[in-house]
This record gives sequence, C-alpha cells and structure tokens, in this order.
Amino acid sequence: MAKETVGEIRINKRIVRIGHQVYPLANISRVQTLRLVWGGRLGTFHPLRTIAILLLVVGAIVGVAEAVVPRLHLDLESGLDIETTARHVAVGAVVLGGIWTAYSVGVLFYRLLIRRPRYALVIETAGTQYTALTGTDYYEINRITGEIVAAIEDPPFHERIVHINGDVVMGDKVGRDKHQQVGADNRMTFDR
Repeated sequence: MAKETVGEIRINKRIVRIGHQVYPLANISRVQTLRLVWGGRLGTFHPLRTIAILLLVVGAIVGVAEAVVPRLHLDLESGLDIETTARHVAVGAVVLGGIWTAYSVGVLFYRLLIRRPRYALVIETAGTQYTALTGTDYYEINRITGEIVAAIEDPPFHERIVHINGDVVMGDKVGRDKHQQVGADNRMTFDR
C-alpha cells in the first residue's frame, strides 16, 4: 500500500479535515507534535549488539578450532584429519562472521548518518489519540499543529485551506508497522 500524501487540510468553523479523516474542533482536547524514536531491532545502536555477539561466537569457534582440537589427539580410522577440518571450519566462521559484521556496520552507519528523524502530528479527542500525519519535516508538521490550535482557539468564519509542503504523509504507519505513543513524553517509540 502506497503512502498517501496530503496536499491540503481544510479547517472550517466546526471541523478539521485531514485527507479523508474529519475531526470535530469541539472534541479536540490536545494537538501535539511528537518525535518518533526507533526501538528494538530498529533502534539506532542495535547493530552494535549483533556485532558483539558475532565477535564472541566467531572467537569461540576459532578458539576451539585452534586451541582445543589439537590437544585432543583424535585419530580416526576413516583418514579424516580433524585438525585440518577444524581449521577449515574456523576460516569459514571468520569469513561468514566478517560478512555479517560488515553488513551490521553498514546498517549502523546508515542509521547514524542517513536515516532522517520522523515526526508525527497527534490529535487527541475524548481521550483517544489519533496520529493524523507523519513525516520527516518537523517545521511543516509543527506549522500544521499551530494552524489547528489557532482554529480551536478562534474558529474561522469561512473555510480555510492549509496547503502542506514537504515530506508529510497520512496516518500512523512507518513502513508496514504502526506506532503508538507510550508515556507522557514528547516522543513516540516504534518498537518491533
């Protein structure tokens, strides 16, 4: 399902229309802009844990192959050289661990340097929170929040159209997953 972009918001004396969603101005108790915080596997520093576990596992495999196997003095009748096989397994573990570590380092650099922060416009009506908009343009979402708050304080006599620019889309989805606010902080946690 493609992300539905929003071109405009319509505000009149009684309602706010964001895309196909309609919110009565009289029922809106809170409007806020929240920063989306990535948690769980999508957290910024989660690849560091993966790298640490990889280093421990590969180090253990290499340690067993190089230090323990030669001391066992295993002689098999089949002609299989256990020490050579252990060294081949250790080299394979190092290669696979190196590839996986390189991938994890790439993911970490992407999350640190390229991934932009995301923000959400949350409207609370009668105790229920709705994430109306999400996007990477903080100033645009904050401007829209200000427009809605101004309409709550002083409803316009005629319909007012607020044009939306920037990277702002409808709803509460990031990728294919939904996110929700937890706690009373000014951020949302996206945990997977």
